[in-house]
Amino acid sequence: MNGLDEIVKDLAKRVRRHPKSLLTWFDDAGAVRVSEGYMLIKVDGFAVSRALYPWCSLRDFGFRGVTAAVSDVVAKGCRPYVYAVSIGVTPDQVGSVEELVNGVEEAARLYGGYVENMDTNVGLDCWVDVFVLAECRNTPLPRSVKPTDVLILPRRVGLSMMAFMDFARGRTPSTEEVKAFSCRPEANLSLARFIAENRSCIDGSIDVSDTLLESLQQVSEVSGTGVYISESPSDLLHPQALAYAYKESVNPLHMLLGSNEEYVPIMAVKPWCLESVYDHLKALHLESRILGTVTGVSGITWRGVKVPSISWDYVTGQVTVTR
Repeated sequence: MNGLDEIVKDLAKRVRRHPKSLLTWFDDAGAVRVSEGYMLIKVDGFAVSRALYPWCSLRDFGFRGVTAAVSDVVAKGCRPYVYAVSIGVTPDQVGSVEELVNGVEEAARLYGGYVENMDTNVGLDCWVDVFVLAECRNTPLPRSVKPTDVLILPRRVGLSMMAFMDFARGRTPSTEEVKAFSCRPEANLSLARFIAENRSCIDGSIDVSDTLLESLQQVSEVSGTGVYISESPSDLLHPQALAYAYKESVNPLHMLLGSNEEYVPIMAVKPWCLESVYDHLKALHLESRILGTVTGVSGITWRGVKVPSISWDYVTGQVTVTR
């Protein structure tokens, strides 16, 4: 946990919140009851100097900014309705505003909803901040888990870590699939409907935007629980990522836990609902996987062995591993 995280935690506890807020201060979005429904509000943002791979365009950057915000909306079981966007460019990139906006509009068309407000600025970096107002059929899913919950990944992960490791080695990914994923990862809107329809079976969720390990740590810390990762990384990694791990002599477990910006939710499912949840995910043509189980003992372990700390450093824009 870095110093900025601690400052934000303290501030979040102090700010004035809606008296009928449905989610806690540490969650990934805010939510309130409105008439007979539920309204979710989410904000997310990126700076080019920390978040844009050299093989991606500013149009991709605008698209990914919307995806990052929508991913948290989906993890709550909600659907985006209205967007507000703040865009900043450096003085020499003023002409790139249209490219950024085009990426935002492409994402809005993909996910649905309307871009109702936009603000532009000039500064020392390029950035995009996306605000989303979302509609929810049910009470938004919290960032929490309970002991005995089974953690489900709706699909395999790892393409993100391939892109990052190639970047760290001064290379461009060799496959178009990895390049496309790193530039334009997509949130799966069908999961929002799935979560809404299976709300009574799912205790909580968190999307994988930082490293997968950090997502597990964050959800377990706020719930006072632990996570026992039971499955082999080979069953959870995308085939390309697994092949990459062996080719580059990378520990597949590190490849799995370091996966970041996957924009897919980890869902905590009640064990007696597991079969029906699996069947529903299969009907959506999703290759879902069991990641592990929630325990009453703090800490993240893989088959009982404590895993190394793998985190995203926002200052350097790097994934770091601490044994």
